[in-house]
Amino acid sequence: MLTLYTPATGFPDLDVKIAYGLTRVGIEAFGIESVAIHYEGGFYRVTFDIDKNDFEKLNKMFNLLCQRLLFSTYIPFSTPGIAGRSAESVTVNENESFSLDFYKSFTIIAKNKKGENVCRHEFDHIGNVIGFTVATSFHNKRDGVDIQLQYKNPKDKNSPKLPRRPTNPKNICKTCGLLALLGIWYTSFIFNVARKEVIVIPIPKGNVSGRKLQEIFALQHQIRKEWFNQDIPQVLIPLVFLSKIPSSADILKGFDLFIAILSRKQGYHVDRIFLIPIENYLKFIRGTPYNIATIDNILTQKAYAALQELNNTIYNLNKTSILKFARLYVQETSPKKGDWVNLLYPETVRYLLKEVAMISLEIIENPALGSLARTLRYFIREKKYGYADDIRNARKESRDFEETIAKMLREGRLRLEQKEQIHLPTDEEVKKVFRLANEDFESTKLALVMLAFSFPSRTEETMETLEEIQGVK
Repeated sequence: MLTLYTPATGFPDLDVKIAYGLTRVGIEAFGIESVAIHYEGGFYRVTFDIDKNDFEKLNKMFNLLCQRLLFSTYIPFSTPGIAGRSAESVTVNENESFSLDFYKSFTIIAKNKKGENVCRHEFDHIGNVIGFTVATSFHNKRDGVDIQLQYKNPKDKNSPKLPRRPTNPKNICKTCGLLALLGIWYTSFIFNVARKEVIVIPIPKGNVSGRKLQEIFALQHQIRKEWFNQDIPQVLIPLVFLSKIPSSADILKGFDLFIAILSRKQGYHVDRIFLIPIENYLKFIRGTPYNIATIDNILTQKAYAALQELNNTIYNLNKTSILKFARLYVQETSPKKGDWVNLLYPETVRYLLKEVAMISLEIIENPALGSLARTLRYFIREKKYGYADDIRNARKESRDFEETIAKMLREGRLRLEQKEQIHLPTDEEVKKVFRLANEDFESTKLALVMLAFSFPSRTEETMETLEEIQGVK
């Protein structure tokens, strides 16, 4: 068994890129079954199931990959965060050769000395590694506070001063830079959101085998074909990104995501950095295909306020955001003109009630509650949201819940007398709902409104058809 160690740079994205680069070289040299990554808290241990005498074969493969892939500036220039002279410094010259020897021993974690490479390898260095680790750039503030006046020609103090953004360049040895670049291009997801460049890299939380890595190698090619040309809020990028590749639900299980959003104006600058767990997102995506369809509908209609509430619901498991999401979804995805109203998929509503709000099926599937929800849905379809809003805001200590329902039923009876197609629950069903609310007020209120904001189930559609045939209003 051969073991190599990443240099514990203190930058989580840089160390994992170097680890991915090492594993990619190992897979090319010895096959997918021979390689594994082990997270050690601050650095990674990469193991190769080979004889130690085969180390030279690993070295040769690394140099071969470098000569074939990085002999020009094409890949560096195509990497977010690398431009200009930085891209030229990452290219491999014809007579250059590199060794992986210094990854055989673990580097003691300590503060970098002034001028020392962040990897602590005392070899030729390359600078300005924003593409390798975004923490080496200042945030791109919109208020201009971080803009400094600098001489157009630093050597000429009489030259005019121009506004420029400061950088915090760090140096790294060229071998680490090349490995990081291989790691980026084999495991990272690179795409654009409007005018921003986004790079996403999976961060393993445990041991990762070569076969799992090969799945990620294959998956990242899919997302390179995607172009998110919508100017979506940056906080929503993780959810939108994962919804675009539903197959990621199984492949990315056991990973966190490191997401960097870069802007390019007078050089690269960081707009935002995320390091987030994605388990709740993946669970939502796996839950039902209708969940993905819901996100697609939102993006099509640019219903970003609804998507932000859905994001808060899924990621933070925030119950209070569920009803806000339903209300905004119906309002933002329904056409402004005309009587048609776009409701939620019943499968998505059921998921949110059961998996996020943790409401029992006894309440969700209660026939009396479903009957009352049909009446409330009638008014929602007329874009009359007042009853749903009043029920949503009702408090147990007041009589708002009962009074709103009573008021709604009075108007429903009036509509019935006017020969309109409206379903009304029986008195016994209303009493059952009130008893249910007395036992679990918040769950009953939430389920009632959410069911009303969803399309009728097949059972309800069948019942409505029978009522129309029989002339029962």
